[in-house]
Amino acid sequence: MSLTGSFSAAAFAPANPPEMTPLQDPESPARQAARLFRRGICLGNYLEALPEWPPVTYSREEFAFIKGEGFDHVRVPVRWQNQAGPAPDFKLAREIFGKVDFAIEQALANELAVIIDVHHFDDFNQHPEARMDIFLALWRQIADYYREYPQKLAFEVFNEPHETATTNRMNPLYARAIAEIRQSNPRRTLFVQPGDWGSMGELENLVLPPDDNLIVSVHSYEPLYFTHQLAPWVGEDGQLAGLNFPGPPPQPLKLDPSLRLSPKMSQWLQQYNTLPAEINPCSAAAFDYQIKLARDWSDYYGYPVYLGEFGCYRAVDPQSRANYCAAFRREADKQGLGWALWSWSSEFRYWDQAKNQPLEGMRAALFG
Repeated sequence: MSLTGSFSAAAFAPANPPEMTPLQDPESPARQAARLFRRGICLGNYLEALPEWPPVTYSREEFAFIKGEGFDHVRVPVRWQNQAGPAPDFKLAREIFGKVDFAIEQALANELAVIIDVHHFDDFNQHPEARMDIFLALWRQIADYYREYPQKLAFEVFNEPHETATTNRMNPLYARAIAEIRQSNPRRTLFVQPGDWGSMGELENLVLPPDDNLIVSVHSYEPLYFTHQLAPWVGEDGQLAGLNFPGPPPQPLKLDPSLRLSPKMSQWLQQYNTLPAEINPCSAAAFDYQIKLARDWSDYYGYPVYLGEFGCYRAVDPQSRANYCAAFRREADKQGLGWALWSWSSEFRYWDQAKNQPLEGMRAALFG
């Protein structure tokens, strides 16, 4: 996700291209399927992880814990492309299916719905049209392999398109991929994301093919300076520690003179230190308008919207993490949108695997 740290309220107005035809059926298959995906957890840093990442594994017992906490589905990111053979078949290794099978079957055994996706396909983000051969080959194999699985298994066509994989470029590519999947899975629920990392602001550019079993997935980590503080991959603007949620802090947070923050981050910090909670950039004001706009878009265009990722990096203090998750969950519930927290036990964790219990305040934040 991009580190923007910005927010602005706006009223919803239908703005999608005219080819985006609204679904008229309030009981469409997508609307019915969305009821299976209300409160979810992502199994992050697992099947999409690179070898150098901190490894995360899952036991059979943990799927029972997930169900026991109150989640109704799991989202399983998978880096399929790393397990593909050479062109033209791009044959997937049997090993990856075995690993994905374990997650799916344990979830289903615990009465959890499941989403599997294509995750971290960086080459596709850089060259989407040129890499459609492998992309379609992946989905041809995945879809055929799982064609007989129950409808509680859903496919997410692509995770967080960005760089040159803009929404406008992805629209016709999604249509091709969906047509490929529909050859073997005519009634499977499919999740589709807009560009700019699944941004809610990109909903207005989305054009979906006529299909009544599509759910639109969007991601939000706003306020990003807070949720990603001290994460090593976000640059100096993300290295300011001690940000609390919600702002303003009891005492103004002083700027570390050793940090070379951008003017945008410096302005954000000044607003964080001074503005009241109802308009503070480090409060629910950073995302509640987004969630409301997503609901309004969904109501107009007829496609369910799902909040597929939100969460906090591990460096965030426990009380602020719980405050943020509770505020996000409350607004999502208020707007009637399903959600999935990133993630179960990786660096944005809900669960402490060593203690077999949720982190402080997290159960009440999501299920209180």
